[in-house]
Amino acid sequence: MLIADKRDYRKGYKKHYELYKRLKSNNSDINSRRLLLVYSVECGLKYMLLDKWREENPRKIFESEDESKKRILKSHNLEKILKELGQMGNFKFPQLKTLHQDYAGSDAYHQLYRYCIKLPLEEQAKEKQLEETLNNIACWIEEGS
Repeated sequence: MLIADKRDYRKGYKKHYELYKRLKSNNSDINSRRLLLVYSVECGLKYMLLDKWREENPRKIFESEDESKKRILKSHNLEKILKELGQMGNFKFPQLKTLHQDYAGSDAYHQLYRYCIKLPLEEQAKEKQLEETLNNIACWIEEGS
């Protein structure tokens, strides 16, 4: 795992979110823009985690005995990260069923869009809900950063 410090996470959030917004306004590739949105939110949340823990560099966390913080910081599970930030239940994440009959939750959205996995038509409303939820989280991150 590569180490990213608090400044890197903040920059990743801002750059990816700005590009997501440009792609959305141009109605560009949905999978690519949603992938950027997922990763920007993850970066923003990890920035907020480091801020909460009063750490500039996560190397100290990875070298410490605190397994809970290590797991959360290595995770892609947006719900777990939000729980650590005291936001449990404030944002709703749908389970998305793929054409392969797999389910993607907040720990697997990055895979869903990275691999361009197709969803059945009946899942599209949930997918739009997910994009809205991620945008709401991005707005919440903006307010707190």
